[in-house]
Amino acid sequence: MGLVLMKALFALVVLLVAAPLSAALTFLLSPFWRWLEARSGVESVGHSGPAGWCYGVVYLVLVSILLVAYLIRAGRRRSESRARQLTD
Repeated sequence: MGLVLMKALFALVVLLVAAPLSAALTFLLSPFWRWLEARSGVESVGHSGPAGWCYGVVYLVLVSILLVAYLIRAGRRRSESRARQLTD
């Protein structure tokens, strides 16, 4: 499999895994959304749970965290690979 295809597949898996995790995390953050609504007046929680934008915010934050973690890990791997090449 090509490197580009592997990276695209990895990105797709991250996006798909982040969806249910962000939904669960959004519900767990319900006290925070209620506090935010009380403090700012922005509609955050309705009768059926958090507002749609709350899900979007949590999803974007979660995907961003996963992306940063991947980039840090990839950078470390590259550094270790270069260090091995210099010592050989």
